[in-house]
Amino acid sequence: MAIQSQDQLIAALSAGKRWRVDWNKITGAAAYTAGRWYDLSPLAGSPIANTWTGTALNAQIPNEASGFGMYHGGNVSTFVKSILNMGAVSAVATAVPGTLMLVDMCLYYPGINMNLATAQTLVNTSTLSRYTDGSGLRPYLVTTATTGATAHNIAMSYTNHANTSGKSIPVTVACTASAIAPHITHSGVAANNYGPFLPLASGDQGVRSVQTVTISAASGSGTAALVLAKPLASLPITTVGVYAERDLLNQLPSLPVIQDGACLTWLFFPAAATVASTTLIGHIETVWD
Repeated sequence: MAIQSQDQLIAALSAGKRWRVDWNKITGAAAYTAGRWYDLSPLAGSPIANTWTGTALNAQIPNEASGFGMYHGGNVSTFVKSILNMGAVSAVATAVPGTLMLVDMCLYYPGINMNLATAQTLVNTSTLSRYTDGSGLRPYLVTTATTGATAHNIAMSYTNHANTSGKSIPVTVACTASAIAPHITHSGVAANNYGPFLPLASGDQGVRSVQTVTISAASGSGTAALVLAKPLASLPITTVGVYAERDLLNQLPSLPVIQDGACLTWLFFPAAATVASTTLIGHIETVWD
């Protein structure tokens, strides 16, 4: 059962039902722009970089064993695992202020062609193994190879949490021309940017699967991956060289649950222009009972 008291927490910790993972990621050769969101999973460091494996346009189901997600203690069967605390720091002044968001990457579609202006049909042979009805899963489009300079928007047809198909993004969503990997290409401060997640139709609580993605104009080059992720908790980092901490027992959201097999990765929102090859390090600690 989920932890419901301090006594139960102390007993679980004393019984060794806990895990701490330390991580580090190094941004790539290009600077990050303030006000945009970036997916840190493809970056070098620990855990290893996500290479977006799988057949183009075919749904892939990553999990804790996929390698690029943070190991959080393995499956705990009938117990319930939660995040107890987490923290992060950077020694690079331009990395702060910023915000890290921890997500469970539940599904992705690799190989979306950003130089194609017709609907691309996605293949859903593989289906969700966590949050199976899609409740709470939010979509984002992350660049995997630099896109071209032609302006373009994104549209998609999806099935929502209630298993209603044919749903669509209710507003115009602009991607960023010449977006670098791993920029979440529709995020930023320009008109019609949204981030980190694509907006859903009114009343939709999540996405179960996506059927088509359409880029309004061929950008000139590039590829992307469409991701369905469950946001778990956020961590602001404000001061260079000072470790930011989030107590998820006493602070809200309290003890976010991690499902068996969760593929834990970070999204990053820099509020300042972040120079290339910036290192971010941190930890998460889990507990279960």
